[in-house]
Amino acid sequence: MIFKQFKIKFVFTLFITLILNSGLAVSQTNNKLNYYSLIDSADLYIDNNPKVSEQFLNSIPDPITSNIKDRLAHYYQLKGLINDVNDESIKQFQNFSLALKYAKLEQDYDIAGMVSLELFFNTYIIKKDSTAFKYLEDAKQFYTKTNNTNGLAEVSQMYAFVEYDKTNYAKSNALILSNLETYKNIKEDQYYYMYALFMLSSNYAHLNKLNTAHYYFKILKSLKNDKTISPSLHKSHVVTINNCFVEVFLEQKAIDSVGFYLEASKDLRHFMNSSDVKQYFNLYADYYEQLGKVEAKNNYLDSLRIFNEQQLQKVTNASLDINKALVNTDEALLVVTEKRNTNRVWIAILISAIVIIGSVIALRYKKIKLKIVEFTKRKDEYQFMQTNHEKLKVKVRGLEDYITELKKELRTISSIDNSTEQKEKTKALYKNIHHQSSTFLAKEENYLELINDVNIEFFTQIKTMHPNLNDSEIIICYYLFLGFKNKEIAAFINTSTRAVESKRYRISKKIDELDSNITLIDYLNETFKDSKISTI
Repeated sequence: MIFKQFKIKFVFTLFITLILNSGLAVSQTNNKLNYYSLIDSADLYIDNNPKVSEQFLNSIPDPITSNIKDRLAHYYQLKGLINDVNDESIKQFQNFSLALKYAKLEQDYDIAGMVSLELFFNTYIIKKDSTAFKYLEDAKQFYTKTNNTNGLAEVSQMYAFVEYDKTNYAKSNALILSNLETYKNIKEDQYYYMYALFMLSSNYAHLNKLNTAHYYFKILKSLKNDKTISPSLHKSHVVTINNCFVEVFLEQKAIDSVGFYLEASKDLRHFMNSSDVKQYFNLYADYYEQLGKVEAKNNYLDSLRIFNEQQLQKVTNASLDINKALVNTDEALLVVTEKRNTNRVWIAILISAIVIIGSVIALRYKKIKLKIVEFTKRKDEYQFMQTNHEKLKVKVRGLEDYITELKKELRTISSIDNSTEQKEKTKALYKNIHHQSSTFLAKEENYLELINDVNIEFFTQIKTMHPNLNDSEIIICYYLFLGFKNKEIAAFINTSTRAVESKRYRISKKIDELDSNITLIDYLNETFKDSKISTI
């Protein structure tokens, strides 16, 4: 009797514990989804507003390794890009190193390739360390795994950059010119062509072939309005070439030309990196020295000294931040260790309880088995067949009911008046279709026709308003209208996230109603908010 009461209490306690743990698991899952959305938002603003992007990332609480598990590579990649904008080389190296570590674990080879290139550049330029080439080879292997042709193009440019940095200008030119048409033909991202033109302009200038240098520099400047290149990125390359021409003309003592290009650099001062700023101050000091203006020269040397002190302070602050991060990591590991020890105790208790219950069940089973033996073999077979027959009938009815319910769900979506609710329901339906049937999504030639049937009103309206949009751009507009992220859209239409971003950019340029005060997503939500889902 006492043992029976103990068994009832134990089972009740175990049941309550499982319920509480299930509730906790659901709560943690919901939190992770919210934190993932913060990463997606940070990714959306990383190019145009890095400060907002950083605010989104800082909103994710510690411990990072638990709260955004499986998205750590993306998180640290974004942190490194923000460090790059803020000219924080030490933090940048640390965050890209972490991004590479987690990208390998998560098998996200595109991120692994990108951060390997950044680590190569950081290691080679700042530390002049030969181990940098290991990162370059790793980047090539990662991009090869995903057949990322753009990434492989950038890897090939790095070998030309190395020769440029070694002042082997002719060799650098040979490497670039052999692939120049390839870079030019990457229409979805003309950055690669611009970077090739950048090195050609600089190389020919240092070779004193100024006419050829100006020829390529003129082409580079003509890319100013190319929609696939960030304006700030374009200006940062232009100002570096300006400084390069100043350096060449100073050697030739062509003072008028020096003054012209220094003024051009001055107008783009905001877009210089730390290396360009140092060169800019030194060039101005040399310029005024040739003019015999000692006071002006000393002013620029003072500016250079102050700038170097600021950079040193940045390095010091970065080191302190890294130390704090290491302390926080140690504390987080301590908490995790304590939790693991607690879990081990509970596991031991549960195993002991299972052994006890198993022993009781074994004794009961022996008694039951004696009774089962009394039934004949024929009766057993009959009962088995009867049971399976009933199960088959239930499965058939369940399948019919499922199909009926699916049709009802589609009709229900089409009858919803609230556009926001309707969009959420439709979004969930597409996710279900995507997870349940990969072959359906593989039929790309019928893709527009299939989703058109789900919301014919939206497609009719957008084609009428914007006939210059092609089918693939309309599909992306539709998914953005439903609330999907770039990565989800890329999965649905079997392409890369970068390709979706590029198409979004071109769509924005084709829609005349967009300006700096309204985004593409806001425009779609406002314009088609009354669009209704049709019955399939």
